[in-house]
Amino acid sequence: MRSPSRGSLPVVAALLERRPAILALRRALPASVAKLLTARSPTHLAALLSRNILEAIILGPESVRGVVLQSLRRDFPGVPLLLYAPLRSDDADLVLRAHRDRVAALALEGLDEPVLGRLVRRHGLTARRQEELIPLGPRLGLLEPLQQRAWVEVVTGAPGGLTTAVLARRLKVRRETLSRSFAAGGAPSLKRAIDAVRLVAAGQLLGNPGYRVADVAQLLGFSSVSLLQRTARRTFGVSARGLALLDGSHLAAALQGDGPPAGWA
Repeated sequence: MRSPSRGSLPVVAALLERRPAILALRRALPASVAKLLTARSPTHLAALLSRNILEAIILGPESVRGVVLQSLRRDFPGVPLLLYAPLRSDDADLVLRAHRDRVAALALEGLDEPVLGRLVRRHGLTARRQEELIPLGPRLGLLEPLQQRAWVEVVTGAPGGLTTAVLARRLKVRRETLSRSFAAGGAPSLKRAIDAVRLVAAGQLLGNPGYRVADVAQLLGFSSVSLLQRTARRTFGVSARGLALLDGSHLAAALQGDGPPAGWA
């Protein structure tokens, strides 16, 4: 498996109607916080979706009022959306539309720029994965401080091409020490944990009808669709499309070597 050619920063796409809003957003999300990609049109946004694992998409008011929101909710229902707009007193319909179509958060242009990075982290794709998987650490036997720190890094960074060597550098330990310590006490090996979390991330993406299996294989750094299919079968006993139905209990069972949980088809 080759690693995706991405950094560790989250990738955020924005489709905004006004240049002042784009400039404000660039100031609110500097390169040290996120990689911000600005879409010129809905077609360009679709191209960005096909080439990047997007942490979230930030939409302007006209995109939320129009067909862009409808299209995203139809084809990419699992991608977090945020509305960035200068709300006026007559914008109640906009807020109601955003709520009805499950826009994750509203940021007020000219007011919420200082907290926009936090909003993205709180509502983004990585936060959803962290919320579900990080609490599984004790169940997997990851009880020691180094194991717990490594597990958080794995859940957060595995989809971006995390390797044992990179993780060891982040945690400031030797690679051999990290691998041995992570698997101590009956916990899974570090490689198995990274591979399993990467498959959970594949499931997050494949829950969106707009993604083909080939798209997800490329985004996650699998050298071929067949490799993704084989890895899904070997790890979870499902096809690649079946990964979209996974939850934390399936990952825990697979890493504990218990096979699929009861009722899993």
